[in-house]
Amino acid sequence: MSERRQLPKANLTPDDLSGLKVMVIDDHLNTVRLISDVLRAAGVGEVYSASDGIRARELLVHRVPHVIFVDCHMPLMDGYEFTRSVRLAAVKPDPRVPDPQVPIIMVTGQRSMQDVHLARLAGVNEFVIKPFTPAALLSRIQLVLRKPRPFVVTEAYIGPDRRRRVELNYSGPMRRMSDPDEVADAVEREMTRGTISVELEAMRRLIQARGGVDRSTLQMTYRVMQHTRFRARQVRDNAVERASNSMIAYVDAMGGPDACDPEVIDVHFESIRSILAMSEMEVADANAIARHLEHVVQHKTKMNLVATG
Repeated sequence: MSERRQLPKANLTPDDLSGLKVMVIDDHLNTVRLISDVLRAAGVGEVYSASDGIRARELLVHRVPHVIFVDCHMPLMDGYEFTRSVRLAAVKPDPRVPDPQVPIIMVTGQRSMQDVHLARLAGVNEFVIKPFTPAALLSRIQLVLRKPRPFVVTEAYIGPDRRRRVELNYSGPMRRMSDPDEVADAVEREMTRGTISVELEAMRRLIQARGGVDRSTLQMTYRVMQHTRFRARQVRDNAVERASNSMIAYVDAMGGPDACDPEVIDVHFESIRSILAMSEMEVADANAIARHLEHVVQHKTKMNLVATG
């Protein structure tokens, strides 16, 4: 078994991720920085980057990454060509490609099935659609390491088995039709709360790593809270939904990162984390926390209107 397959297996805690080496390939420096910051904040041990596929191939032999994030459209050598060149080494050994089976996750703003088809033909393992959230990046790493697909080598195709259906946009809980409703609801609620907790913690660490809220982290925070609200609504977690709405309302009211108070954002993260730690029997306490957040936002919004009026 290769070193790659002996790396993180369970829930990819920071301790697990500390042994991981990840390469990020993108010609947009802001995207590279954002992905790198998310991964480092989550606890990934080594993150390094390249601005195109040619430079990335030069780095492969020296760094031997466990996972690669690659943009689909880049100059010189794009993500499709880079992926094909890595997979080709499985049949035509190349000293510059030490591991032809390395998991490759394509980062793309393209959502058409044609683009997905081209990427799968090239041999990518998974996709991350822009704009992304911390959970989207980390969940793909967890997927390729915990559930690696068989590697296929044929005359027409080289890469991971493509028979698994690709779900680009689904973010809700999974349910078997045979599960009793009350059991499924409890399981879904617990799983959903776990997902929310992981994503909020990753977002909080990213903001800390960047020294505060900037435009990109504010945009990402907004998307994270939209996802949180959606997930909470699915499992009827009223307090978490209210707290998420409070954060969204605050960002909408402030209108930009320069006007947002990092302490207000952090208070929301900490408050939601407290709510998630409560049992279903502590509904009143959870709603009291959500109500306090709503009052904080109302107060901050009034202060902002006075200051700008």
